[in-house]
Amino acid sequence: MGEAKWRKAEIEELKRGSPEQEAQWRRLQNDKRRIASGIDPESSDPEPVVSMARALSALFNEAKRTGNIDPPVTLLHTTVNATLLRLSDIPVACKKGCSHCCHTWVSVSAPEALYIAKIVEQRGNAAVEKVRSAHQDTKDLDFDTRDEHPHPCPLLEEELCSIYDARPKACRLAASADAEICARTYHNITNEDVPTPAMYLSARSIYDIAMAAGLRHESLPYHAYEFNAALTRALDTDNAEQRWLAGEDIFAGINPDPADVFAHPQAQRLYEYAFSRP
Repeated sequence: MGEAKWRKAEIEELKRGSPEQEAQWRRLQNDKRRIASGIDPESSDPEPVVSMARALSALFNEAKRTGNIDPPVTLLHTTVNATLLRLSDIPVACKKGCSHCCHTWVSVSAPEALYIAKIVEQRGNAAVEKVRSAHQDTKDLDFDTRDEHPHPCPLLEEELCSIYDARPKACRLAASADAEICARTYHNITNEDVPTPAMYLSARSIYDIAMAAGLRHESLPYHAYEFNAALTRALDTDNAEQRWLAGEDIFAGINPDPADVFAHPQAQRLYEYAFSRP
């Protein structure tokens, strides 16, 4: 459903809803307004991160009712894009055709994997088989060993991302100040640290927390997974989107990102702050 049609549906639902539903709807609109220009990673104000977590939670709650994951994923990507505009004055070496980071482990949330799977399915069997083939080549590699075996993303075409507008937040927030270091590191020539600007790292952490908090509050799995495996599972599972939103953990057993967002006290505090208030 497009943004305009979805918003119209929201308004109609509000007209028929209870006072509690009306209050929830109004809070969602307030939260969305607060994050409309993106989250500033330089700011210590927790309110925008809290608003993002609450807005995602509300949209995941609605997605469980409708069976459609698109609205929360669209909000996530739109807000990340707004943050990237805030960071546009930070020099980076990334440019069109620079795809070194597309040959390594990519972490993706379950909602994003489900969202992208629908795009791949629409492209037909050849696109689906390309994803499956990439998964076969990388499925036995964990987070630590994946970097030792560079393999192009199955959605990379002529060094360009074929789903650029739908790419995961991890890809959106990937950045480097030196493309030559990326070339050596991501192609397993050297083991140098990629010089990612600090504000990009902060933004990545902020959105990881907000996404995980929104999912956790709706009792949905909040972990991130290896991209090829998660996308293949979504493609090979009948009614994957609806089953996952109904509470079935269809991504169980897939290599997860080893980092647990809620292992950090800051994430716990933000979660409690976001959802402990009326």
